[in-house]
Amino acid sequence: MVNQTGHIDQIKQLNTGIVYRIIDQHGPISRIALSKQAQLAPASITKITRELMDAHLIKELEFPVLGLRGRPAIGLVIESEGWQFLAIRIEEQKLTISLKEINAVTLAQTEYPFTPLGNSEFMDSLSELISQFFANHQNILERVTAISILIDGILDPHTGVIYQHPSFKIHQLAIAEHLTKQTGLPTYLHPPVDALALMDHFSHQEKRKAKNIIYIQLQDVVNIMVLNHGIALDTNTRRPILFGHTQCETDQHSFCYCGNNDCLETQTSIPAILQQANNFLINYPDSFLHQHGISIEKICTGATLNDRLCVYLINQVAQQLAKPLALMVNLFGSELILVNSPLNQGSELFLKCLHDHINKYAVPLYLSNLSIEKSLFTVKESETSLIQRALYDGSLLLQLLQG
Repeated sequence: MVNQTGHIDQIKQLNTGIVYRIIDQHGPISRIALSKQAQLAPASITKITRELMDAHLIKELEFPVLGLRGRPAIGLVIESEGWQFLAIRIEEQKLTISLKEINAVTLAQTEYPFTPLGNSEFMDSLSELISQFFANHQNILERVTAISILIDGILDPHTGVIYQHPSFKIHQLAIAEHLTKQTGLPTYLHPPVDALALMDHFSHQEKRKAKNIIYIQLQDVVNIMVLNHGIALDTNTRRPILFGHTQCETDQHSFCYCGNNDCLETQTSIPAILQQANNFLINYPDSFLHQHGISIEKICTGATLNDRLCVYLINQVAQQLAKPLALMVNLFGSELILVNSPLNQGSELFLKCLHDHINKYAVPLYLSNLSIEKSLFTVKESETSLIQRALYDGSLLLQLLQG
């Protein structure tokens, strides 16, 4: 009986999420069209939409139908006003808390200095800042539904645990559990790459032909998300993907905070590239960087001018990333690699180098259909995507419907 009840709850969650997603993406939409698109019986549509309307998550709206006279049709749309969530971005030495509506409108935002060390100090500081933020914005608080946290490091979104973080000296911190106890709100912990990949997916899913995608974030960290028809690989495995902590072959040996040596992140992240530029600059007396200084922007500019050091640095990064990415292409038959990185600036050189090196290692069967493109979303504008997914898969919706 327990299993049967659980199965029924799963079906309800799935169907409710499907209905909400279709209304959000295609509203105003009639109940008849909704039934056809969701492939659910009219009786099920009536029941689900009534529950969503009673909870003020959707509403009816009159809209004209082209080619028809008389009374306008009645369609369903999302009712986002009053439904809010807390979006928290934790970066090195700073923390940003935003109050947002579920339609992504930002109602309030505050940035705080944030330099705690260790689990206790981290949680105490975070809890205090959340309480302070709520107190400062009491006049606009309505139905706060959830907390979204984006932070780098080694973490597990499914358990809500941060295992390690290089700056804050965190070790196995159950941050989601702590915050849910403090606030009573469901807490969603994710690395920024998850938000970026989902934002890109929700923005382009209707037009993009490729459905089997690797999304790589190459910034201060190196991380990926694997998407198949909008579903993340770790949704089923419930194990985080730690791509940046794959060991690579290098002459520039570096210790990583994860405990290993020579991880991809220590060789191909933006700080690593800048460090290599400093190390090699003496060997390139004619380099563009001598006159203009070392930054990622200048390295990209130098590469467009065929500066030997700048081209070498970008090619090295592409070469280091190519083997593990090619392995993933071979495993998953990926059609598209999306790259979110400052290396995308000003030139296609990095993407071309990456494609050329992947061609050496990936199976020809998949290479003929493989594209590599830029993704230009920022972490800040992607914050809403995690809550959006929790609504679309029904998990957050059920909690809201149950009060």
